[in-house]
Amino acid sequence: MFCVMFVSCTSNDLLQQSLEHAGSNREELEKVLRHYEDDETKHRAAVFLISNIGGRYATVGERVDGFHHFIDSVYRIRQEEYDIPAIYNAFRNRTRNSYASTRREHDLKHVSSEYLIRHIDRSFELWNRLWNSHLSFEEFCEWILPYRLHDEQLESWHDIFRPVFDSLLTDTVRTAAQACAVINNRLKELPIHIALETVRPSAIRPSSLINIKFGLCEDYANLAVYAMRSVGIPVGIETVPHWGNTNNRHTFNVVYDNDGRYYDFSGGEDQPGEHLNRFSHKIPKVYRNRYSANPHSLAMRCGKEQVPSFFRNPFMEDVTANYPFIGVKDIVLPAIKETENRFAYLCVFDPQGWTPVAWGEVEGNSLRFKSVGPNIVYHLAYYEKDALVLSGHPFLLDASGYLTHYIPTGEKRSVELYRKHPESESLKSIPGRVKGGCFQGADNPCFHGAEDLYVIADEPPFKYVGVPVESSRPYKYYRYLTSDECNGNMAEVEFYASGSDAPLSGKVIGDYEPSIYYPRNTADRMFDGDALTFFHTNNMPCWGGLELERAEHVDSIRFIIRNDDNGVRKGNLYELFYMSDGRWVSLGRQTATEDDRIVFADVPTGALYWLRNLTRGREERIFTYEDGKQVWW
Repeated sequence: MFCVMFVSCTSNDLLQQSLEHAGSNREELEKVLRHYEDDETKHRAAVFLISNIGGRYATVGERVDGFHHFIDSVYRIRQEEYDIPAIYNAFRNRTRNSYASTRREHDLKHVSSEYLIRHIDRSFELWNRLWNSHLSFEEFCEWILPYRLHDEQLESWHDIFRPVFDSLLTDTVRTAAQACAVINNRLKELPIHIALETVRPSAIRPSSLINIKFGLCEDYANLAVYAMRSVGIPVGIETVPHWGNTNNRHTFNVVYDNDGRYYDFSGGEDQPGEHLNRFSHKIPKVYRNRYSANPHSLAMRCGKEQVPSFFRNPFMEDVTANYPFIGVKDIVLPAIKETENRFAYLCVFDPQGWTPVAWGEVEGNSLRFKSVGPNIVYHLAYYEKDALVLSGHPFLLDASGYLTHYIPTGEKRSVELYRKHPESESLKSIPGRVKGGCFQGADNPCFHGAEDLYVIADEPPFKYVGVPVESSRPYKYYRYLTSDECNGNMAEVEFYASGSDAPLSGKVIGDYEPSIYYPRNTADRMFDGDALTFFHTNNMPCWGGLELERAEHVDSIRFIIRNDDNGVRKGNLYELFYMSDGRWVSLGRQTATEDDRIVFADVPTGALYWLRNLTRGREERIFTYEDGKQVWW
C-alpha cells in the first residue's frame, strides 16, 4: 500500500494520502500540522514526517515486553565479559513468553501529536550547530529529523541520550566527523561484544540500548545513531546485505561530513573512515537506510512485478559507488530468455540458498547491473511466484571486470577435499600462540620432574596432528602445558597407550584460572571428543591433563588446536554438489573414514562445488578446484 501511495505523487498528494489512510488517528496528525501553521520551516518538517510515515511501525506484544524485561535485567550486570549463548539459552528456557506472538502497530494509526511535536522541536534545537551547518533543509530532514530507525518501541530518545553526550562536544569540535569521533570514543567505553545470533523479537528500544552490554552489529549501529543524532550529528545506517565470501550480512554507520563526503564507521569501535575498507574484498553491495522513500528503489519502480523481499523496501538507497576502495564494476549480461520480467538479480551464495544482493533492468537484449563489488562469485536469477529462479551458470567477477563462468565439462576426475569452509580469519593468531606448548608425563599430580614427551616447535595447522612418543616410561599423569603466551587454545588431546587405537581416559585435572571470555571452557573440553569445543583460561601459562587409574606407557599423541571445526571429520556424512544450469547436482554421499580428508571420484571439471556436512555444523562455502586444491569463494 505504501509503495502504491508514492507512485507519481507530489508532496501534497503524499500528505493527503497519509491523512486519508490514518483513519481515526487523522486528527492527531492534523494537530501537528496546525501547531506549526505560523512556522513555515517546522511546518515543512512536519509535512515531511507525516508524508513519509506510511510503512513505519513498532513491533509490540507480550513477547516484546518480556524480551525487554529480560534484556534490561541482563544489561544491569557489570562484568568484563558475558557468556552470550548461555544468556540467550536462559531466556529461551525460562521465559514463558519467548515464543508469544507479536503484532505491528503502525505509526500512521497510532503515533500521537504530542510525540511528533516534541520530537520536531527537539530536532530543530540541534540544527545549525557547527557540525551540521552544512545541511540543507532536505538533508536535515533525512539525517537529523527522523524519529524512528526500525520497528522499535517509540520513546523520546533525545531526552535519554542528549544529557549523556551533549557536554562532550566542546568549542574545539568544528565538523561532523570530529563530533562523531568524540561521541564514538565515549561509546567505546561501553562493553563491545558482537553476538552471532539474537533472541530479540524487534529492534531494541533506545532506553535499553543506552545500557548495552552485547548485541548484533545492528544494535550498536542503532545506538550510535541515537547518541549522535541526539546532539545533532548527521549519522545514518548502511548495510551490506550479504558478504560475498562469508555467510552473513553487516550493518554499520556513516557520518555525513561538512566536506560533503560520507565516512563509514562502527558504533563503539572503528572511527570515521576506518571501518568498511577492512572488508573491501568481499562487499557486493552497500545500501543506506533512509526515512523518505527512494524514488529510484526497486520497490518504487517494479509496478506489479514480484520482487524479492529485500528489495520491497522503498526506504533504501544504493550507495556502493560511494566507496572507491571496493573497486566497483558495471556488468552487462545477455537478457534472460525464459522470462518476460523487466528486472533480474545478482545473487551470492549462502547455505540457505542463493541470496539476491543487486538488481538490474533489461535494456534491449541485455541486462545491466551497476556498481557491483568484484572478486565475488555471482549467479543470475529472476523472480517469479515468490521464488528465485536461477539462470545460466555462476561466474566470478574479477577486479578487472572480467567474468569467468563456471560450466561443468564432460571431463571427470577425483578430488581430495579437506574442509567445507575456509580457515577462519579470526583464529589466524592461534597457531603462533600455541607454538612452544608441550605434552608431559609425570608420576605425581604436581608434575615435579615431568618428562617432555613432545614440544610444539612449529605453528600447528588447524587439523589433527599425530606425533610419536619416544619415552619408554609409563606415567599415571599426563598433561598439556601451554607456552608463556597462550591461554589454553587447545581443542582436543588424545594420549594413546602402546597397542591401543582408543585414547586413554581418566580424571581431568589442571591448574588454571577460568576464562572470563569462555567461563565454561575448562580443561574437560580437551577430552570431550568434540573438536569445536576448546580449553581456554584467563592466565598463562596454564595446563590441563589426565590422572589415569594406573600408570600407562604412551607411545603417541594426537591433538588439534582451537579451530572452527570445518575440517573433514571422521565418521561424519558428507555430500558433494556441483552447480549446473541453475541447480545443485549431487555427486553422492559418503562417510569420512579419516579426519581432514575425503575423496570423491568422477567429479566434472570446470564447475563450482559445495561440500555439505550432513551430520553437524552450518558453516559451508562454495569453491573451485584448481591445481589439486580447494579455492574458496
